[in-house]
Amino acid sequence: MRNDAVAMLQKRSGFTLIEVLIALTILAGGLFVLVNTHYSALNLHLITEEEVDNRSLLESILGRAELGIAAGELSGGGDFGSRYPGYSWSYEAEQVGEEGGSPLLSDTLFYRVTATLMKSGGESKSLEFFSFSNSEMETIQQRP
Repeated sequence: MRNDAVAMLQKRSGFTLIEVLIALTILAGGLFVLVNTHYSALNLHLITEEEVDNRSLLESILGRAELGIAAGELSGGGDFGSRYPGYSWSYEAEQVGEEGGSPLLSDTLFYRVTATLMKSGGESKSLEFFSFSNSEMETIQQRP
């Protein structure tokens, strides 16, 4: 009787084929979810990195445009050198609001500026903003 009980336990110990297949299916599903999540995270990282570069370059163009306007240059352009090959920039400024302004702002000129970041593939991003120039800015620029 004891031998029969041991034989029964030995036959029942272990996993059946269906249990192994179910476990492998669950494992494969989990791996699929993990790999898909990893791929999505990498893709988001690449998109974010490109957007951060674009925003940083647009902010750089904005600064160059403001300095150019203060110096009296209403348009300009160039590239970013070897660090960002294939990227170029330009800006165009148009004077706005000349007539009937406040007497306090009589020496202040306002500009509508369009800054454009261009990529080698023909894709471009533009940012429109307002800037101003007055006699104080010209005085600061002329100091040595």
